Amino acid sequence: MEYLVIGLGNPGKEYRLTRHNAGFLVVELLMKELRAEPALPDCAALVSRARRGEHRILLAKPQTFMNLSGKAVRLLILKYEIPLSRTIIILDDLALPFGMIRLRSGGSAGGHKGLASVLAVTGEDLPRLRMGIGAPPAAVETASFVLNRFSPEEKALLPAITDWAGRAVLTWIEQGIEAAMSRYNGLVPALRDHPDQG
Repeated sequence: MEYLVIGLGNPGKEYRLTRHNAGFLVVELLMKELRAEPALPDCAALVSRARRGEHRILLAKPQTFMNLSGKAVRLLILKYEIPLSRTIIILDDLALPFGMIRLRSGGSAGGHKGLASVLAVTGEDLPRLRMGIGAPPAAVETASFVLNRFSPEEKALLPAITDWAGRAVLTWIEQGIEAAMSRYNGLVPALRDHPDQG
């Protein structure tokens, strides 16, 4: 069985630890976890191949910039012919508190331009994993907030968050979306007792 895991973000070193690149960070973690092949340019994305038991996994990071993510997703789907039920999009979400993840089997873009670009190609029946980055302070514009780097406090918690999200993706592959949703949706355990949460 073959799966396609796509993390959304912006290419370039200057964007690497920005909030909008949460999807890229999870894909990079999965590449290490699965000891994936080196990523190569393919379908307007960087694509790496990995295995997990009987499953073949394609890990992709679109290089089209966030708001045109659908271009790369369209090319990947056409080339590899992996059904949407075995394709998952990983993205940041302003509507969720920092450190919360939410896996869903479908739905609207919820105002996320990158996901909107993808859904324009695929339709709304597409699994997605949203990673909460919190809402910007009142004086900060949304566009500026998502392109800013994580704060030092957030950065310290990123390994636990990306690890939890990566586990959710692997559980989705191995046990299905219902099992992954029931086990991983919510605040990442490492943050539940954190003084800045709740």
